[in-house]
Amino acid sequence: MKIPTFFILLFLMVTNSYSQETSKTKDIDVIVNYINQSNYQTTRDTIIQDKPEYGLKMKTYLTMKVDANQLKKYENFAYTNMTLDGKSHEITTSTTFYYDENKLIKVEEYMIEGSDKKVMDWYYSEDKPLYYTLKSDKAEERATLLLSMSDAMLKQIKK
Repeated sequence: MKIPTFFILLFLMVTNSYSQETSKTKDIDVIVNYINQSNYQTTRDTIIQDKPEYGLKMKTYLTMKVDANQLKKYENFAYTNMTLDGKSHEITTSTTFYYDENKLIKVEEYMIEGSDKKVMDWYYSEDKPLYYTLKSDKAEERATLLLSMSDAMLKQIKK
């Protein structure tokens, strides 16, 4: 009789932990949706890199949304055309950082190459990775890298 009770308690603990994580990610998604629908001050810039000697042409669109002195959203959207061994490859990538009170809360990434599309979401809480959709042995590394990139960006913006 004690064994089933142990498994029931274990199940309840795991379920409760998952539901808390889901609740936090849902709260973050509400904030992200609000940021996307907002009329925050928006700044845009474009970077064009044309390096025919390397078979590379790239156009990057940068977008920042700011409220007072707080960064809310930073998006890096890039179209890349590379020629390797006579073959042309078109790649579209996007990395979007979302902030609440100057703290990273979410990063949305995607990459499209031909008919392949990869979409990854990274959630953060208290300056630590909370949850991510990438199923890979390198997912934790990527989550940490994105967090350090965000910290460096915030430091540059505050200067």
